[in-house]
Amino acid sequence: MMKTPALTMDSAARIGRAVTGREDLELRSTAWSAVDYPTQTIATEALNRARLVFTAPDGIRVDLRLFVKELRSPEHWPMLSVVPPELRADFLDGFPWRLEIAAYTGPLREQLPDGIRLPQLYAVEELGPGRAAMWLEDVAQPEDLEWDTARFARAARLLGRMSARRRYGEVAPILGAASRFAQPASALRYMIAGRIRNLFLPAIDGEDLWTHPVVAAALDAVRDPGLVADLREWAGRIDGLLSYSDTLPMTYAHGDASPQNLLVPVEDPDGFVAIDFGLDCPLPVGHDLGQLLVGLCHAGTLPADRLPELSPAILAAHAEGLAAEGHRATLDQIRGGYLSGLVLRSAFTAIPLERLAEPPSDQLIGHWADRLRMTRALLDLADPALLHLMKESK
Repeated sequence: MMKTPALTMDSAARIGRAVTGREDLELRSTAWSAVDYPTQTIATEALNRARLVFTAPDGIRVDLRLFVKELRSPEHWPMLSVVPPELRADFLDGFPWRLEIAAYTGPLREQLPDGIRLPQLYAVEELGPGRAAMWLEDVAQPEDLEWDTARFARAARLLGRMSARRRYGEVAPILGAASRFAQPASALRYMIAGRIRNLFLPAIDGEDLWTHPVVAAALDAVRDPGLVADLREWAGRIDGLLSYSDTLPMTYAHGDASPQNLLVPVEDPDGFVAIDFGLDCPLPVGHDLGQLLVGLCHAGTLPADRLPELSPAILAAHAEGLAAEGHRATLDQIRGGYLSGLVLRSAFTAIPLERLAEPPSDQLIGHWADRLRMTRALLDLADPALLHLMKESK
């Protein structure tokens, strides 16, 4: 692979000595292995695992394994052109690309309950305007890792305890005074006003998407003639969902608590290492459950028919976690925050618009069919429970 600016011998030697606390070590070799990640990820420029081999003056060999994450401002994002020109300046100004650095260097570590922690951050390198690299602990996960219902429930419970410890008005956002999204649900509104209103809703409301040969074939495969109408109906409720969310208790959540961002360390298989915090603003209580539920399904490693089974388990566990830390949110409020966020963030974006330009294939049709089944599962979770909660709140 091609080395990126952060991955230099000088950096490796200096940081390796700092990690070990030994200035007498001599760097003998380095090996880099790239980690796959979604190309549309805005703030991530590169992910690499580094293996550094040192020798001490007495000849003892010291092996060190680190994880190197290179971050970038969206000005360096290759897909910046997909942002409409009239929205680009605001997007560049508001995107919190240094959020992870702030999370790992601020008071968040002391706010987490036992059972969930942050990775160790060994160094931050500034790589020029709009670029930085974090040298981190490389968290090894079990080779046979399985996200069964019990693990989902443990994660939900700990996320509940974490959210209860980070109540709005009692702790500061991760970015502190520099945060642009200080008001409750402001980052969620910003997300909706951007890609969902400008990209997904026009596609859902129009006819071109649903008559595309791949999408039409996927619709035939899922045999769900009411799906498009139901999706459009929920799209028309976005303003109501946002207004309803404003009535709920607010906490600082993880913001992107998918299983992919809750690493399971080999040495503590019942615990989690939380990475990739997102949406640094107060969010409705229960919000993290949406991303926890859909993360693996969105990645294609969890079938949509498991979502109805997992949903009540994570809701109950999350409520237990909040209550354990003295949070007084009711089960209906937690359910409302969970389901409203699930619809707003996942029901519309489940459709893989980014793959429409690919040549038609059975694999692509199958992918679209899986995503449409996921969409149906999310809408069914919301209807009628969320509709009832919205009505009761008026």
